[in-house]
Amino acid sequence: MRDDDTDPQTGLAWRYRPAPEGAAPGEGILAIVFSQARVPPGRFGLERLFAQTRHACLFLNGPDADWYRSCDDAVDRAIALACDRSSAQRILYYGASKGAYGALVTGLRRGDGEIHAFGPEFRLGRPGTQSRQVMGEDPDARDPLSMLQETRDGPAVHLLFGIFDAVDAEGAARCLQGDLPARARPLTLCSSHASHDHLYSLNIIRKLITRFDRDLGTLCAERGLVADHAAGDIARFAEASAEFAAGRPDTALALESDPYTACNPGLGLLVAEALIGAGNFDRAESRLAATQALIDGDPVLGNLPKRWRKHLWRSRLSARRAADDAQGYARLREEARSRYPEDEAFARDDAYSIDAPD
Repeated sequence: MRDDDTDPQTGLAWRYRPAPEGAAPGEGILAIVFSQARVPPGRFGLERLFAQTRHACLFLNGPDADWYRSCDDAVDRAIALACDRSSAQRILYYGASKGAYGALVTGLRRGDGEIHAFGPEFRLGRPGTQSRQVMGEDPDARDPLSMLQETRDGPAVHLLFGIFDAVDAEGAARCLQGDLPARARPLTLCSSHASHDHLYSLNIIRKLITRFDRDLGTLCAERGLVADHAAGDIARFAEASAEFAAGRPDTALALESDPYTACNPGLGLLVAEALIGAGNFDRAESRLAATQALIDGDPVLGNLPKRWRKHLWRSRLSARRAADDAQGYARLREEARSRYPEDEAFARDDAYSIDAPD
């Protein structure tokens, strides 16, 4: 096998990068890094990030439509090559979103390495999920949480969820309410689905991956990122969002006065989008304005991924445009432009176009 190749049967691509010269033999880490979605052929997710480490690395990128469901044999062959080349003393599986699913199903199946999974989906293809964009619902796909519950012994499994995202919230609630083995380390974060990007922007990821000897929960707690929210609140948000994604907005509309909207801006955004769909534009703007005030008043929330924060403004603009409120629309657009002067989209007439938040 070559160090850089593609499996013709499954489309799984891999690239092995040896540890840099001068790396101490005792470091002995092989990082197996699974690419996230929308990484083009010939490239690998997080490759530039891990290029700055002293680890041997195996980068994997499977077709988005497969989501690492049917490439176990090819993955194992690539790992065997990397282990042979690196003589690794310690294996780590690592990934975000699609990559988190790959890291989990592979690491749990093999049982030979610690796992770091940021924002994994447990049930693929459901409405509202990232995987739904490339596949239909797949009830036969492996559920990593069930795999974890069935394999109670083994290396640590770190599961990170940005609970302002409803799909992450569902995963977090299942972990918090489930019977997990002691090796499971679920962590709920004041973040969106793009929690890995968020932690990278705060230099937490670099501290983690340098030697993988720092406690991620402690690193996040030092920056005020750990969300100590009740499992029932998180689950209620996740359920309402799943209903909304399936075309049933009533559950989300019923949460308009829920106290949890004052704690979770993701729920505030969901309720507002349900109100927009129901034609209640002024109430939607009221909810969105309150959510923006929540973010503005909290330095931790003010550092949420920029794309997520911009989505809230696009929702506000959408509500004003739908309400035929030209004056309100112009005022909000000017404020958005002042907050995000680098984003030319806010200068256009279609600045309200809604994009999916991360």
